[in-house]
Amino acid sequence: MDASPNERDPRSLIVDIAAFVGLAGIAVGAVLLGPTELGFDGTAARSALLSWIPTTLPIAIVVLAASIADLGAGIVLARAVRGRPFDRLDEALLQGFVASVVKDAAVLGLLAGFGLFNQPVLIGVHAAILAAGALRLRPVLAPHAIPPRPGALSPLGALIAVAWAAPITLQLASPVVPFIDILPNHVAPAEHLRAFGTLTHLTDTQSPIYGPSRIFLGYTALLGTITTGTGLPAGAALAGFILPSTLLVAVAIRRLATALGGRGVAPWALLAFAMTTSLARLGDARATVIVLPLVAWSLAVLAERLATTRENGRSPSSRRLGMPPADGVLVGLGLGAAILVHPVIGFLACLTVAIVVLAAPDRTARLAVPALGTAAVVGAPQAATMLGIALPPIALTGAVGLGILVGIGLDRSSAAVRAAPVTIGRLGVAAGAVMAIVFAGPVVRAAVAGAQPLVSVVEVAFIASVVAVALRAPAGRSLVLWAALAAGFGVAALTQLVPEEGTGLLGQALRFELPKTLHYWVPVFSALLAAGGLTALITAERLSLTVRAVAIAAFLGAAALPLRTASIDALHLGEHRLSETLSIALRWAGTGFWTGFPDSRYVVDAPRREILDAVRGEIAAGRIGPDTPVLHVADSFQQWRATPLGVFAGVTETDVTPDAIESIHTVGGRLHPMGDLAGLLASGRYAFVLFEPNPDELPPGIRDQIVAAGYAPVFANGQGELFRLGGS
Repeated sequence: MDASPNERDPRSLIVDIAAFVGLAGIAVGAVLLGPTELGFDGTAARSALLSWIPTTLPIAIVVLAASIADLGAGIVLARAVRGRPFDRLDEALLQGFVASVVKDAAVLGLLAGFGLFNQPVLIGVHAAILAAGALRLRPVLAPHAIPPRPGALSPLGALIAVAWAAPITLQLASPVVPFIDILPNHVAPAEHLRAFGTLTHLTDTQSPIYGPSRIFLGYTALLGTITTGTGLPAGAALAGFILPSTLLVAVAIRRLATALGGRGVAPWALLAFAMTTSLARLGDARATVIVLPLVAWSLAVLAERLATTRENGRSPSSRRLGMPPADGVLVGLGLGAAILVHPVIGFLACLTVAIVVLAAPDRTARLAVPALGTAAVVGAPQAATMLGIALPPIALTGAVGLGILVGIGLDRSSAAVRAAPVTIGRLGVAAGAVMAIVFAGPVVRAAVAGAQPLVSVVEVAFIASVVAVALRAPAGRSLVLWAALAAGFGVAALTQLVPEEGTGLLGQALRFELPKTLHYWVPVFSALLAAGGLTALITAERLSLTVRAVAIAAFLGAAALPLRTASIDALHLGEHRLSETLSIALRWAGTGFWTGFPDSRYVVDAPRREILDAVRGEIAAGRIGPDTPVLHVADSFQQWRATPLGVFAGVTETDVTPDAIESIHTVGGRLHPMGDLAGLLASGRYAFVLFEPNPDELPPGIRDQIVAAGYAPVFANGQGELFRLGGS
């Protein structure tokens, strides 16, 4: 018997009660965290937000407008390839983002090598694309593509909004993107493009501590386009990009969750994702999170292909999937763009697709083989760059074009041609299985060692994941989801097989950096599996309403409250309780993220900003060009001590300091000990020298040594002195 219109579905009542438990848990958790290092002062946070919003809100608006223009151009290009309007708004946004990254990479390669990557040209390119779309590609969206206006905000919706508020809150208090490692590997390349509009080689780096292995070409292209287009300093532009990236990631998680487990999973996926490291790091716009929309869309299309072929028993037509004929090429562009934005996450996405096609070739080879072929070619410049092979920027454009041609060729090839790589892959897996049996002891130990730290950072989500498996939730039966988890845990095991001794910095990086990156992969898919478990639990009619209500409320209470055997720190790499993420963001909003640096909001204080202005003046005068090396002598290379020239001026910086070290965190190759100073000055390679004196840490006579080498001062203040070779 149907319920009357005035009666509420008992399941909705369960969800509402549980959501209130979650909201209360966040409030109580914030109080519990108050005395700890994660706690925040409400008055200080409120005062800071009110005082900094007049500065940060205009940045956010300008960057949002530029992001909309960039994404809009991508949507136009995607619409042109489709040949018809988008059926769904989320599909338009995500396909448009794929096209935007590919477009920006191609434009970077085409323009930067000729010094034309500047604001007027970029505005002209995007205006032309948008105008062409307005004139020739109407409508972009089908009439039913825009979802109906939502009703009143539900308690679950309010909980999700609060859980996702942390990155936006931090953005509104941050005039510079707030995380330390973002400065050298994300801010510096974008600032270089803004300052010079050119790139000599794809391997060029600006900060002395990060080298080609840390360059992310797709990220540089995307944020370099937005930074240059707005004219804002890169540190501010990347901070402003927190809002667009947060919205895109939310759309992506919802899209992938729906593809894996159905529409009912989406809100729970957004909530479970809020516990991941990725949500906690949305507040610094890092590549490991920006890449997620590219990965999510690609895997969602693959999951839908599997579902459609399972229902029909044969390979579906591309049009029935809402894709153009060469759908594998488009997915390949998504995977290739992911490689360019973050190569490790992109590789994991490709590995996931490879596992799926090896497991179900009849249903997925037509899509997956062209996709992997396209991705391999598009991502080739990224691999070459990380290996230190100095390619010209045009190679990036060429790779995009060649990747599309390769994908089209594979798509149009015979089934036998597409079956060949599947056969080779299966033989490789069989050989690997034999080797694993032969070396079972080390392999098992590596698997356990690799899995342990990953399982330990998905504690709450793991419980709901077990429920998903027990209740046979659709997400728990998804081959794509299990392939993604297998890829993550498999790579974790392989990293543990790398010897600790005798492998140098590469071995150290493999054992440290790859497992760290997996914290941005495994928890995402664990959250999707957990969301499937929560959805299945709510609809499990064989369980009483009381049992379901208590179970869901218990999960949300555990997700919200900071109940742990050991407290975490503010930079914790692992599962966050909802109250912890929000409290950390509010704490940093109140104090400024850059506490301990010369300026807690801008990183550099007024005297250091004067030095940076002097360097920018030399750039404006044409005396410092994109390839002009600048020598920097200071008491430390650390960015809280020395003025980060490469980061905030975009110049190519080489440092001479007493604490110069070589490690996986300083792979730029341009850190020198003080004993190298005389030779560097005598080489004549450095047109400029910045000297920041500190008599307590530096030996005497350095200034005299600089002058004796033929350098003359062009600027000086209490913080430092800028010299030019042969200057006056």
